[in-house]
Amino acid sequence: MKKQLTYLSLGSNIGDKEKNIQSALDEIDRKIGDIISISKLYENPSIGFKGDLFFNCCIGVQTILKPNELLKKILKIEVKGGRIRKKSKSYESRTIDIDILFYENQIIDFNNLKIPHPKIQEREFVIKPLLDIAKGKIHPILNKSVLQISNGMEGTKAFIQVNSKIQNPVLKTLSNYNNIVIEGNIGIGKTSLSKKLSKDLNKNLILEGFKENPFLEKFYNNPKRYALNLELTFLVDRCRQLNNYKNQLDLFKTGIVFDYDIVKSLIFAGVTLSENDFNLYRNIFYFMTKDLIKPNLIICLLQTPDNLLLNIEKRGRHFEKKINKEYLKKINQAYMKSLKSKTDWKILFVDVSDIDFVENEGHYLELLFRIKRSLI
Repeated sequence: MKKQLTYLSLGSNIGDKEKNIQSALDEIDRKIGDIISISKLYENPSIGFKGDLFFNCCIGVQTILKPNELLKKILKIEVKGGRIRKKSKSYESRTIDIDILFYENQIIDFNNLKIPHPKIQEREFVIKPLLDIAKGKIHPILNKSVLQISNGMEGTKAFIQVNSKIQNPVLKTLSNYNNIVIEGNIGIGKTSLSKKLSKDLNKNLILEGFKENPFLEKFYNNPKRYALNLELTFLVDRCRQLNNYKNQLDLFKTGIVFDYDIVKSLIFAGVTLSENDFNLYRNIFYFMTKDLIKPNLIICLLQTPDNLLLNIEKRGRHFEKKINKEYLKKINQAYMKSLKSKTDWKILFVDVSDIDFVENEGHYLELLFRIKRSLI
């Protein structure tokens, strides 16, 4: 079923307001759909009644629910969040309040549901956060954008941006894993994704030191001659990185993101080395890696060889020009055989052949949703 884009407003002025909103976001993620955008969090006075200050934000959600189904889910989330509705129609304080602002471009006028929300244009506490995520959204009745509606308001200094720790639930899911490894074939975007996740999850980052390997270019020119030198150098460098990390731990970070696991060295060695050299390398590998940090989540990205070659060409490393499709296929087969044999590891295989998460932020978010769905 096709997903529909809806915009919701969330507010709270009782108890731990930020926690109430985060809990509602978590429930929306589980029960309604993928949250594709979250505005900043704002503090503002109660309007229309006397009460404590509100925290308000707006979100964009992709959902397969129809409007009436969406409303039913929202009411259940409010109840779970501690909201008690009274028969009086007057405004009152609440632990959580969730309103449907827009549902695509639909106009709905039922007794229990009106979309767009009939008071959007009167509520600065809705329009202000909505500007953060949907300023170009056109109101289908007023035929004005959110920005145009905002320009028609008087404005007040009573709205204060809150220094919030609210997080998209899709990132919260990944935050539960301390040591995350991004794996996949050459040119798939492991380093780019590792950097993005490290920043978004507030985790330390350990990247492959391919630029420091003196045998990499020599290997591509003469694989048989330099394969063992290359793999041993990568192995020693990775072991050094991981051992140094223990002594340079950033206590303000919540874990690590790696752009490959040490087992990658064994996978590549199995493809590039002769049988005798591989047997030697394997003995050295197990001796050197037995006490290293272990990942508790491996995300293995899957991509077509043709797309990998395009990515390799795009990044323009001259020593990679001799990489061909057959070599990439061998690496991919070795990855699948090795990782699928690790039945005691938490490994996700995620197809990224139809998205460009490196250049497109929307595709990056789609990748996170695919990872989340694989974890459920």
